Amino acid sequence: MDKTSTLVDLLIERIDTGLYPLGEAVPSERQLVEELGLSRTTVRRAIDDLVHKGRLQRQPGRGTFVSGPRLAGIRDIQVQNVVAVLVPTFSNPYYGEMVNGIEKEARRLGLRLMVSQSDYSVDTEARVLEQSASDPTICGALVVPDSTERGSSGMQKFLHGGKPAVYIGRWPKDVACDGVRIDYRMAAQQAVEHLIEFGHQRIAYIEGLPILPGFSPVDGYHDVLRARRLPIKPELVRIYDQPSEATGRQAVLDLVAEGVEFSAVFARNDITAMGVLQGLRDAGLRTPQDVSVISIANSLWARSMDPPLTSVNSHPFSVGQVALRLLKDRLDNAYEGPPIKAVLDPDLIIRASTARR
Repeated sequence: MDKTSTLVDLLIERIDTGLYPLGEAVPSERQLVEELGLSRTTVRRAIDDLVHKGRLQRQPGRGTFVSGPRLAGIRDIQVQNVVAVLVPTFSNPYYGEMVNGIEKEARRLGLRLMVSQSDYSVDTEARVLEQSASDPTICGALVVPDSTERGSSGMQKFLHGGKPAVYIGRWPKDVACDGVRIDYRMAAQQAVEHLIEFGHQRIAYIEGLPILPGFSPVDGYHDVLRARRLPIKPELVRIYDQPSEATGRQAVLDLVAEGVEFSAVFARNDITAMGVLQGLRDAGLRTPQDVSVISIANSLWARSMDPPLTSVNSHPFSVGQVALRLLKDRLDNAYEGPPIKAVLDPDLIIRASTARR
């Protein structure tokens, strides 16, 4: 028996035993090639044979599905082309601007959205994605992951079901799917360079939850200090296991209470900076007269703070748009190559919260 016939028999067995349920997508050709070690030609011939026999049905832009009574019943629902969007929280305006970019692009491309929040919980992320994997109305997913250590079980199930997904902002190394983010290291370098150009040398770095190794601006912070031959002072780096805003306030109060000298604060994001400004006020320090403050995000809050916050623009609107375009290329089979990791450049927006020392 040749390889194509053997694969046909294997796929039929998986359909008959319910491993590939009626009405649900089977793994993509690329996934089957990677799983079984067969050539793309062999896999395609086997799929074509099962389509001809009526066991499978190709749906343009969606994938290949197990044919049967359920498939006919859900076909009208599936044409809705719903994309699941999962962000950590709705309360952060950064994610609101990101979803705004995704929604506008979805309308242009004829897609619909189902938006959920994970509350920074890997378990919640996994549960939402598992539900989306079995939902026939959902064709793909855009996910801001809650961990960079490894992909959630829900994401693994989602991808195994033949549905494409794109990570936003960061990506676990063990998951083979597309992703898009800004260059956080470059963003940190822009922030610290700006403070040094303004004469600041004792610059505190403050970061709260979630702590994501490999995606922390602290690396760029250290890069600039080393390049400028400035000493790296461990007492100026405050990474706390607390929510961002609480971390910003507490870190400032701790620095002041410990007598640590600093003239500027680089906060990981705008929410952390909100806490920093509150902590400085509580300590009787003025911004920027006594301490300059800078962050990353450039969200609506950055423009509304008192004083308005100097922030590195991480372009959440554009990041959302690019993520959806990557997903659409997968849905349309316009691109079937290896995972794309798109990295966008940030840019500095100078406002009143920073001044010359």
